Amino acid sequence: GTAEQHSNVIRGFLLLLRRFLDAHPLDTLSGKKLWTLVCVERIASKYYSEKTLVMGERVDGKEQMNLARQNILRFLAEFLEWPHLECRDCFDHWRESGGNHLEVLGEEHVANVLEHMRKLGGIWPPFLEDAL
Repeated sequence: GTAEQHSNVIRGFLLLLRRFLDAHPLDTLSGKKLWTLVCVERIASKYYSEKTLVMGERVDGKEQMNLARQNILRFLAEFLEWPHLECRDCFDHWRESGGNHLEVLGEEHVANVLEHMRKLGGIWPPFLEDAL
């Protein structure tokens, strides 16, 4: 299929997922939260460049990204009640994608995908007070 068709399928999946998540916020047996969200894209975009500003100070973007990833891992481990909350060497050999979505999709298709994202405003992602 085309990029627009794939985007429509993904948009439909997100609508269904949102309905499911809204219908099942808590575990019926334990009463605990059944799910959470981690917005990796927002974290990644914050530390995307090699050097970035954090509280007015220039810091190494790669180092900050690794710290952000470790915080995500800790957040998920705590949520899932895993016995180990850290993985010190997990991101030592991480490779960033070198792909350029504009080159791969082309401007026309990117515009369609952005329009689909705009239509999901207020629907996806669900708002959670304690999500990352």
